[in-house]
Amino acid sequence: MKRLLRLYPASWRREYGDELAQLLEDLGPLSLHRRIGVMVDLVRGATDAHFRALPAVGAVLRRAVLVASIVWAALSIEIVLSNVVFPTGDNDGASVLISYLAVFVALTAVGVLTGRLAGHWRIVALAGGCAGALVGVLTIGTYAVIDNLFLDVISRQQPKIDGLASSGFTSMRTYINLSLLLAGALLSTFLGFAGAGLAVLGSHLRRAGSRRQILA
Repeated sequence: MKRLLRLYPASWRREYGDELAQLLEDLGPLSLHRRIGVMVDLVRGATDAHFRALPAVGAVLRRAVLVASIVWAALSIEIVLSNVVFPTGDNDGASVLISYLAVFVALTAVGVLTGRLAGHWRIVALAGGCAGALVGVLTIGTYAVIDNLFLDVISRQQPKIDGLASSGFTSMRTYINLSLLLAGALLSTFLGFAGAGLAVLGSHLRRAGSRRQILA
C-alpha cells in the first residue's frame, strides 16, 4: 500500500509522507476487506491533496503571466521604436541579442518568484514554459499589428524587400503575415522550452540563496 503514497503531491509527501508511511506500518496485517478500504482512503486522500494544491498552481501561473506581460510590454515599445519611430531598415544584432538576454533573465526570474509557492519543479517548469510561450505569441502578435498598420513604412525596409523578392510572393502583406505565422510557431515553442528550463534554474538559485542565508 505504500506505493499509493506516490499518488500524493511531492510537497505533501515531503511534509506528511513519513508520518503516513509509519501509520500504514503500524496497522499490521489487514483483512482483504479492510485492506481495500485503506487503499480507497489513500486514493481519496491523494485526490484531495491535489485539489488543495490547485490554488498554489493558480498563484504560480498568475505570477508567470505577470512577468510575461511586463516583458511583452517592454519588447513592444522596442518594436515600435525600431520599426516605426526610428526605422533603420537594418537588423541590429546587438539589439536582438540584448532583447533575448532580457527575456532569458525574466524567465529565470519566474522560477525565483514562483519556486517557493510551487512546491515542485514540474510546476515551476510549467510556469516558465507558459511565460515563455506567452512572450513569443504576444511578441509576434505585436509585430503583426505593427507591420499591418504601418505597412507603407515596413515595406520600405531593405530586409523586407529582399525577403519578398526571394519568397515568390507578389504581395508584401501576404509575405509578412505568412512569415510571422511561421516565426510565431517557432519562437513560442523555443521560448516555451527555454522558459521551462530557465525557471527551474531560477528556482534552484533561489533555494541556494536561501540556504546560504540560513548557514550565514
